[in-house]
Amino acid sequence: MDTDDLTEMAYETISRAGDVLDVLRSEIGAASAGKPTEDEYLRGVRSHLRCILRSARDYLDSWNYLDTVDIRDFRRGVTELLSHVDKTLATPYEQRREAKCR
Repeated sequence: MDTDDLTEMAYETISRAGDVLDVLRSEIGAASAGKPTEDEYLRGVRSHLRCILRSARDYLDSWNYLDTVDIRDFRRGVTELLSHVDKTLATPYEQRREAKCR
């Protein structure tokens, strides 16, 4: 699936990821490739975010951000992003198109 095919609410996930960390935005956007549906894409994003939360320090270190990003702020941002993904998945597909996310 292309990111252009995402509903407004699902696409907001990519924008919010960029607010957390620039490389996270790239990862979340690239995750849509090869996913046949928006829900499968979002479930994959949710899984990735949960993995990041389990090892936030390692994630930041792997991208050379450990010394420049506050880990508590990063974890908070990822948690909020995960909450948005859960909310999006709980919203019926047709309602996602017109959802005002902020």
